[in-house]
Amino acid sequence: MKIVYLDGLRGFAALIVVVSHFFQVFAPSVFEGRKEIEHFAFEGIAARTPFNLLFNGNFSVCLFFVLSGYVLSYRFFQTRDRLVIYSSAIRRYFRLAVPALVSVLLAYLILVLDLGAYDNIRGVTLSSMPDPFAADANLLVMLKESLFHTFFTYGSQYNPVLWTMTYELFGSFLIFVILVTCGRHGIRYAVYAVLICVFIDSYYLGFILGMLLSDVKNSGRDWLASIHRPWIHILLLCIGIYTGSYPYVAPQGTIYSLLQWGASDFNFFVFYHVIGSFLILGVLLNSNRMQSIFSHRFFAYLGKVSFSLYLVHFSVICSLGSFIFLFLSPLLTYGSNVLLTTIITFLVIAVTAHGFYRLIDARILLWLTRWNKRLFSAQKLRGQGHSGQVQTDQTMKADYINTDPFISACGRK
Repeated sequence: MKIVYLDGLRGFAALIVVVSHFFQVFAPSVFEGRKEIEHFAFEGIAARTPFNLLFNGNFSVCLFFVLSGYVLSYRFFQTRDRLVIYSSAIRRYFRLAVPALVSVLLAYLILVLDLGAYDNIRGVTLSSMPDPFAADANLLVMLKESLFHTFFTYGSQYNPVLWTMTYELFGSFLIFVILVTCGRHGIRYAVYAVLICVFIDSYYLGFILGMLLSDVKNSGRDWLASIHRPWIHILLLCIGIYTGSYPYVAPQGTIYSLLQWGASDFNFFVFYHVIGSFLILGVLLNSNRMQSIFSHRFFAYLGKVSFSLYLVHFSVICSLGSFIFLFLSPLLTYGSNVLLTTIITFLVIAVTAHGFYRLIDARILLWLTRWNKRLFSAQKLRGQGHSGQVQTDQTMKADYINTDPFISACGRK
């Protein structure tokens, strides 16, 4: 089974993350809500309306997490085969860590060669985002952070976008444990309810809701089919866009003030981004029109390179992109400079991401696929008999593709 439209949605989300960091560097008011640092007239409006969904990187990250919950569990719910879970669990860290390490090495190289230019443009752009190239230049510190802190302590000083890797790793194993312990039993629904309450305003809520979607979609009867009505899709999509575009700025006095209640310590920002992601994915799973859109070749390609795009874009923006902006500043107005800088930098990001995918991401995926076959082909054969050899050879890679949220569903990896 090849779910191209899920890959397309992931690619679209990765693109929004890239756009969000261009805004964070060159139009920071949309995140900080301070009029004194506005450069463009649209910033105040965009920051406080659903238009912010076009550069709301946090919403896109939540969409990644919900997609992970769905994709990591759907093969299990289709087959009830725990071997799928064991296979995914064994390779999960390596799937995330090797590309992440290479992206940190890229940022580290920029750091030690003093190629970062972001700090030189902050006086003009007025962005308060910390300089990513002010990190420790010690090689051992970099390696330790890349292989340990990035995955166990929620962050990276070398490539800040890697803060999501701890959530991806822990969230993945949370799913694996649930599926292995109670994935075949009705009690899992009670477990979902408890975990939703426990993680109600945490990013881990995305993994739980994604797994719940996968369960009701793939466990025999498709419960989501009951909402297969165009007007229901439109309603849920509108609600998803409304909640998913919950702003970075204070919601008081905006259309989002209705979403708040008296809980002062509740993380509305995360909660509504997760809920919006959950609703949008739910609609996609039942909308032929949306599936057709996100199955388009453009979105399918974005999905294929989405992980690479996510990993490399920030370093390019804060080095080459910032240098281009600095070079053009005396020659162009601020708006023209930002536009030209964005176009050139985005083209370089696209080329870099494609190369990263071909040289790093695709190779580690191929290696993990072969490793996976060596580890589990014998177990599959014992369960299938000699006649299962052809199926094992042909489907092992497909099983791998469809149980990893960072692998293209196009089947070309």
